[in-house]
Amino acid sequence: MNPAVPSYRAGLYAAFPLIAYFLSWYYNGQTIPLLAVTSMVLMVWGALVWWPRLGDGLAWPRGFLPIFMLLWLLWFGLTLFWSGSPYTSWFYFWVLGALPLTFLISVMIPAPVAEQAWAWFWRGILLSAWILSGMALWQYYHWMGRGVGLSGLRPYGPLLDTNSFAAWLNLLFFPILAVYLIDDEKRRTRFGSLQLNMVGLLYLATLTVILLAFFSTNSRGGLLAWVCTMPFVFWAFGRRPGGWARMAVITAVALISFSLLGYPQGYDLLGHLAPGFITHNLSTVARGLMWVATWHMFLSHPWMGTGLGSYFLNYPAYRLPGELASAGTYAHNDYLEYLAEGGLINLGFLLGFAATLMYALYRLLYRAGKSLQVPDERRLQALGLVLGVFAVTGHALGNFIFYNLPLSLLAGLFLARAWRIYGVQADTAPLLPRIGIHHEFIAQALLVLAVVAASWNLAADGATFALLSENGWLNRLITNANQRAVFLLKAADALTLVRPLATQPHVYLANTYLRLADRGNQPDIAQRRSLVKAALSQYRQSLVGIPQQSGVWNSIGTLYLEQGALLGLDKAQQDRLALLAWRKGLAINPESVGLRNKIAQLAYVDQGHVGEGIAFLSAGLQRPLFSYPRSNLQMEIALTQWRAGEKHAMEATLLQLLRANPAYTPAVSWLQSIHRQTAKEAAISH
Repeated sequence: MNPAVPSYRAGLYAAFPLIAYFLSWYYNGQTIPLLAVTSMVLMVWGALVWWPRLGDGLAWPRGFLPIFMLLWLLWFGLTLFWSGSPYTSWFYFWVLGALPLTFLISVMIPAPVAEQAWAWFWRGILLSAWILSGMALWQYYHWMGRGVGLSGLRPYGPLLDTNSFAAWLNLLFFPILAVYLIDDEKRRTRFGSLQLNMVGLLYLATLTVILLAFFSTNSRGGLLAWVCTMPFVFWAFGRRPGGWARMAVITAVALISFSLLGYPQGYDLLGHLAPGFITHNLSTVARGLMWVATWHMFLSHPWMGTGLGSYFLNYPAYRLPGELASAGTYAHNDYLEYLAEGGLINLGFLLGFAATLMYALYRLLYRAGKSLQVPDERRLQALGLVLGVFAVTGHALGNFIFYNLPLSLLAGLFLARAWRIYGVQADTAPLLPRIGIHHEFIAQALLVLAVVAASWNLAADGATFALLSENGWLNRLITNANQRAVFLLKAADALTLVRPLATQPHVYLANTYLRLADRGNQPDIAQRRSLVKAALSQYRQSLVGIPQQSGVWNSIGTLYLEQGALLGLDKAQQDRLALLAWRKGLAINPESVGLRNKIAQLAYVDQGHVGEGIAFLSAGLQRPLFSYPRSNLQMEIALTQWRAGEKHAMEATLLQLLRANPAYTPAVSWLQSIHRQTAKEAAISH
């Protein structure tokens, strides 16, 4: 330890990324406060690391990778300015940007404390491996005890997707495997000797529980990534003294783990890898259809894409009729999703990242003796870290991997550690004086300003979620409903000022203004008009951050139809503006049964064009609709036919509905009432 560097700094440099890593587990693209706190912790960590660097003029690490990561992070930031959904892209900037951000912070840690900080961080990684494996095995056996079917017996740990969880276990497995093999190579006692190597046993036990957890996920993509990465391990470690014996032990542990965890599932994972199964498997076919739709999305926005994280907003308009197996949240292929969301440049960065990993493997495996002036032990440690990131990067071809915050964060940390081992040459001369900045406090002030501004927005986003999305906790603090409503109204109003791009506060205010305008004890027409105008303004403001909100367009159309008179509109203008808003909403989400029915009734049925209205409704059946929405749409068609006096057509529609969905209760009840009425009329006539 360099005496000039305080000893506590290594603990700080390890604590911050560990805290961020553990906080990120349950984010899952939904719990915004976790993303906000995780990102703020990373920024504080970055400020601690970068502050002295900036004070010394910013000496930059030589080499390609730090520059590449800086450009990648800057690119993610630039995409926010032309994103079609800037508010959504803001969150995914932190998720996807966690990889280059953590890398850039890690490689800037001063060399005297970097090793000690990594030692502490590594202990946290080992702990996380045990926790995650324990989660998986508990879920597996708990669900098995509850009689969950084989298709559902797939643990996902703290994530929402079992394949992404399998990738996470792969990311942990290979670095730990490398450390174990290095440690076991130092062992001087026979394997059967009573002189136990406790450290080696700990690593072997950790690998065993990871493999048990990994095979419990029954993930095809995870298994293929594991199988494709293991040959590099055999190549690097098998040729070393005693290497094949150690590899035999690992192979035996893997086979035993697969045998134990695959047995309750009937080893169906092997069948899932068969070409015939893959070509007919619903989830695999759905992936292919999603990739075609994603390609169409790219062709519609070929240069800059739709914006980071906007896939789920745009996908409903591109979903193909045969794809009804996914929620449409992610493309299940990070490369294609990068292409659709950020265009060719975005994909180029991800491909460049993959190419960098391949080159790192080449250097660590084939040029080790020629170009790397590092001991074999450290070289193999770096190899294990690179292999872990390599496995998940390959897995990203068939699943969404880097859209999971803990995986993105950990990949950046692992690659930074590997680069510090094999890629560090030296730092450049201080850059700030060379570009004309001779007062380093200017750069430090800009760093503080960036951290404060980003944290301000993240804190506002977390508060928006906590107050307006998941606010059940508030009921215990403010028990009076009226007081709670007033507090939330004031909070929403403040949030619209603090965070103008946030959509939810605007929608909350708009809905509140409409409720106040609709109160029966509101006789003041001028005040009602002001409330309706304010509601309309808030709805429109909510579309600035995320324009693809079919629900908001639905509300705007309903406002024009029901409150248009207060705005000075005649009936024709009300209908025209309502239809325009509803059609915009339907264009965003062609699967919306409610919007399609509203348009059909107002544009056709109410004008006496019943046949055209039924045709418009029936056209919705050509869209990819899940079972229950399809039944709802068929029910609306039947109701329209009934009102038009087309009884036989109505009964045919209901029968068609029930053939596809026999458990649809409204149709059953309606048919029964019709038959009872028919029987009663027949009895009276006789």
